[in-house]
Order: sequence, then C-alpha cells, then structure tokens
Amino acid sequence: MYIKYFNKTHSILEGSYPAYLTVFYLQVILIFTVLFYYLLNVYIDIRTGQFVTNTQKIHHAIYLPCVLGHLMCLAQKLLLIMDFSAGYNLHNDVFYTISLLRALFCFPGFYCLSAFVAERWFATYFLMDYERNQRKWLVFVILWIIYSIAFISAINFHEATSTIPHACVFILLSGLAYLGNHINFLVNRNYYYQSNRTDGGGYSLAQRFQISENIRFSFFFNQLALSIEFFQISGPICLLIDNLDISRSWMNLNTVIFDTICLVYALVTPFVIYHHNPKYRAELERIIAKIRRIDVRRNKNQIRPMDSMEESFNSLRLQDTFGKKITFNTSEMTNTYFEELDKSWS
Repeated sequence: MYIKYFNKTHSILEGSYPAYLTVFYLQVILIFTVLFYYLLNVYIDIRTGQFVTNTQKIHHAIYLPCVLGHLMCLAQKLLLIMDFSAGYNLHNDVFYTISLLRALFCFPGFYCLSAFVAERWFATYFLMDYERNQRKWLVFVILWIIYSIAFISAINFHEATSTIPHACVFILLSGLAYLGNHINFLVNRNYYYQSNRTDGGGYSLAQRFQISENIRFSFFFNQLALSIEFFQISGPICLLIDNLDISRSWMNLNTVIFDTICLVYALVTPFVIYHHNPKYRAELERIIAKIRRIDVRRNKNQIRPMDSMEESFNSLRLQDTFGKKITFNTSEMTNTYFEELDKSWS
C-alpha cells in the first residue's frame, strides 16, 4: 500500500484527468497556504513564548512533522503535474520514498489527541507539584511512544497487503482519547469539589490551580475533538476503502478525497488550538493592526474612560472553572460589600 496512489494512466484513458489536474493545482495552493499558516503560527509563538508548557511542546513536536508530510504531498502533486514517472509509477524508488516519508510525517497527526490526553493524565497524577515542576522527561516519553507507533505503522503500511489494521488503530486510539479525557475530567471534578470544602480538602493553592487547569483543558479538548472529529474518522475510512474491490476510477477519487481531507485537517486543527489561546489572538490582532495601520482594541473587556462603573462591571465576560458565565450586578455587589463591612465592624 502507498500514501496515496493516483492512477494517472487510467484517469487519462477515461478522460477525467483534466478535472483532476485542476484539483491538483488547487491542492498545491492549499499546501502553500498550510505552509504560510504554519510559519505565521511559529512566528507568533516565538513572539509570545508559547514553548513553555508540556502541552505546547507536544503540539509543536507533532505540528512540524505534519507540515513536512504535506511537503511530501506537494512533491507528489508536482511530479504528477509535470508528468514525471516518480509521481505515478509504483515501481519507482522515488515514488516509494516520498510515500514512506509522507506516512512517517503524517501518521503522528492521527495520534495527537492521545498525546494530549496522556500529558493531562500525568498532570493529574503529579498533582502535588506539576504546576511548578512539569517534568520535561514526560514530553520525551510521550513523543517517543507516539513516534515509535507512527514509525512502525508507516513501515508496515507499505509492506502490508491490507490497511484495515492501521485504520482501525487510528480510530481506536482516537476513541480511547475521548474516553480518557472524560475520565480525567471526572477525576479532576471530584478533586475540585473536595478542594472547595470549607477546610480546603487538604489541597494547596498550587494543587487547586492545577485541578482547574485540568478541568479547563477537558473542555478545550472536547471543543477540539468535535472540531476535528470528521477528519479523525474520514481519513482512516479512506484508508479502509483502499481494501474494497472497487474500480480504479473510484480509487482515484478516494485518493483525491484523502489528500484534501489531510490538507483541510492541517488548517482546522491549529486554528482551533490557537483560537483558544488569548496570547496568540492578542499578537495576531497586533499584526493585523500593523498591516492595516489602524488601532485595534485588544481586549473586548477593556474599561474605557467614558464607561460608567455600572457599564464597566456589566461589560466583563468572565467564566468559572467549568466554563459557565459569571455575571456581575453592581448594585448587588455594593450591597453585599457594605453588609460584610457592617458585620466586620459590629
């Protein structure tokens, strides 16, 4: 098996190649968009120091190989467009090498959810001091496991006669990641309720902070998983279709669909991740403001001089640990303040 084989000769004979050629040009444009978006994200991350936490390190360690995998896809498309045999000849060594490298680089992307959940489980296990000691070796262990699985899968993928086991592993690990995240949420929610007891439940301030971080990550993970669920399932399904006894025309269509899914996946996943990053959004706004030469207010909750106290408090949009909106009422807050003040004086 290969990632992914397009039968150019059959497409020319049936007259569909001109249409596919247009799609190839669009995919090339999309690949360059992915590359530009990656460079923009890395630039902003460097500017805002987004290489600190273990989650951020895992994100970048998986993000870069995926981009390299799309460079291999670009090579495949250019070879096809320029009519080099290395772009469609199964017996060509260059074709095999590009396909293998693409699999090696892209397969970790199918395991990214599992890597994130594993890191959060370690954060829960080392709750005592994880906030100040994140144990850098955890990143090495998680990435070593992910890349080992990806390397073995890529090698075996090109030697096996069936892609069913590989696609099933992709789907299974994604499902286990969803389940693991939910269980981790339940565990941390229990810790959270214990820490909110009048005696503090025996948890230190650092532990309570880490509990809240784990809970917030669970909600973020759910949003990320829902956003990329289609790609996490449809990609392996395309690999499963390769095992069906279908015509070469349908195989070609399946190949083009798979490539397009992977490219859109490379745009959607980082977009969702960075959309929930306040530092990233603030820096992106600064860049856009610099380009447009206009002033962009970075924070929608910023208190302006012309705001009254009532307007200022009511404009705040805060959320608690579980993502529920916290509303402010100036009158009630003022009354509560003076009531507590009277009690302290009496």
